[in-house]
Amino acid sequence: MLLAAASLAWLIALETVSAQLLFPANTHQYTFSSTGGLNCSQASSAGPRWSDPGRTPRVAIIGAGAGGSSAAFFLKHFDSLAGHDLHTDVTVYDAADYVGGRSTVIWPWNDDPLAVPHSGSVDALEPPVELGASIYVAANKNLQKARRVFGLEDDAYDGEDGGMAIWDGETFVFQESSGGATWDWWNKAKLLWRYGRSAFTVRSLVQKTVASFVNLYHPEFVSQGAFTSIANFSAATNLQDAASVSASDYFSTQGISDLFTNELTSAATQVNYGTPVSRLHGVGALVSLAATGAVAVRGGNRQIFENFVGKSGARLRLGENARVEELLKLDAGVRRRRQHRTSEEEQATERTTRAQWVVKTASGIGGGTYDAIILAAPYHHTGIHFVNSLAPALIPKQPYVKLYVTFIITNATTPQASYFGLKEGTPMPNEIFGTFTTPSTRKPTFNSLNYLKPLPSAIGARFGGGGSNETDTTTFHVVKMFSDRSLLVQQDDDGTSTLLDDLFGRYNVVKTVEKTWFAYPRLAPVRNPERDYAPVRPDQGLYYVNAMERLVSTMETETISAFNIVSLLLNDLYGYTPPSSWAEWPEEEEQS
Repeated sequence: MLLAAASLAWLIALETVSAQLLFPANTHQYTFSSTGGLNCSQASSAGPRWSDPGRTPRVAIIGAGAGGSSAAFFLKHFDSLAGHDLHTDVTVYDAADYVGGRSTVIWPWNDDPLAVPHSGSVDALEPPVELGASIYVAANKNLQKARRVFGLEDDAYDGEDGGMAIWDGETFVFQESSGGATWDWWNKAKLLWRYGRSAFTVRSLVQKTVASFVNLYHPEFVSQGAFTSIANFSAATNLQDAASVSASDYFSTQGISDLFTNELTSAATQVNYGTPVSRLHGVGALVSLAATGAVAVRGGNRQIFENFVGKSGARLRLGENARVEELLKLDAGVRRRRQHRTSEEEQATERTTRAQWVVKTASGIGGGTYDAIILAAPYHHTGIHFVNSLAPALIPKQPYVKLYVTFIITNATTPQASYFGLKEGTPMPNEIFGTFTTPSTRKPTFNSLNYLKPLPSAIGARFGGGGSNETDTTTFHVVKMFSDRSLLVQQDDDGTSTLLDDLFGRYNVVKTVEKTWFAYPRLAPVRNPERDYAPVRPDQGLYYVNAMERLVSTMETETISAFNIVSLLLNDLYGYTPPSSWAEWPEEEEQS
């Protein structure tokens, strides 16, 4: 999930950078093989082609987030192509009661923050804020095209006007000022004075990444075929070096100063992946510096994924009754099949040439037998039990970062200067990012603090004046904070004060909402690609979207992984290789 520090991006954008990035694509062309790869020993056999013209292959997708929802949509895209007969019958399962996975929204000012406001109410007129995955950028071609074809509206991800600072627990190591073009040039001058040529070097790395990223969508790249190995993909896209070392070491070899890395880059990785540069691989750091031009969908990014599923025509099973508990592999061979005919029931034999999979839900409702499974959720968080498959042994355990997301409704226009050891009345930033890799002995208590927006007076009125300056014109603000621990615990001996009281002023916080996520994977350096990466196809007819997350984890790259897996599945079943990515597929050739 890319929870980006969009305000940090200008620090490396000393001139306009078009087409932002997530990670580099290949600058040299490599041939992908649907059965090959650097760790092909982990890749299961594709199995024989589909040979039952009287039956449509059934596909179960487990997970309705970015990867699962887009996989369903891409299957429908190819199913609809005239003259190819790439038909599939798709069912999507998700134990949550909504589509979107780690992309969802919240109305923190409401009594029930997760409930969609009633149509026509004051609250329905105020857009929610992102609880999970927050932004995408211009180079995210799948998401950009989806927003366009689904008729969704972009919403700039910029927060309230105000300054930005980087906090190391003891001091603001860097601080920008707001106030127009004059201050913008002053901020850039401060940047160059403190960090020297490192700013230019980082900009160069970003621009190279931008230029190569878009190759992923080009026909020349896609038509080489799907990949079965993330190690293969990492090598083909020239990412293996950056992925194999910590971000600290990677940027050092690129000639970037430790000061820049430990202050600016570390602040970006902390807010994007909850991990400092010393424990994150170089690819994760490149992703974290890519937030320039960040936007979101007005009303919530999850609308993209709702549209993916809705327009896929797939059956959708949500909630606890849809929690998949077991996947049983049926090896190829003769099986018994029941056929129902009016009042009589007879047994018939069916000789299968491919393995099949039995989906069993915890409730016993809505399972069934499928010809392929697309697992689009982190395997070790699903609780799924495999029977008659070696897949679990091939999927390495992937730790995830536990993140506390706290929303605060406050009448404080900025954080309190006293919390940061400054004199009362000192002008304060309203965006603060923590860095944990400077020499300071006291570390930040939070990863980030962002003033998202002021509430309309009609909504703010329900909280009264509040604070010590109670008036009818008090403005309340929505603040979003990330941290690795709860910010709501009492910290005084008398049990009456919390960190938020000290940060915003006692009695100035009128409402808080806390959500705990396993938000993103721990992107430790990849020392052994064959051991560290999960296979894309861990067993015949079983495909793993989240194998990509060990290399990079964003909404866009989940859709890229899903497209690759759909391409691989269609090649396995029908011998078909797409000539182009969906992002660059001519829209006039698509059917609605």
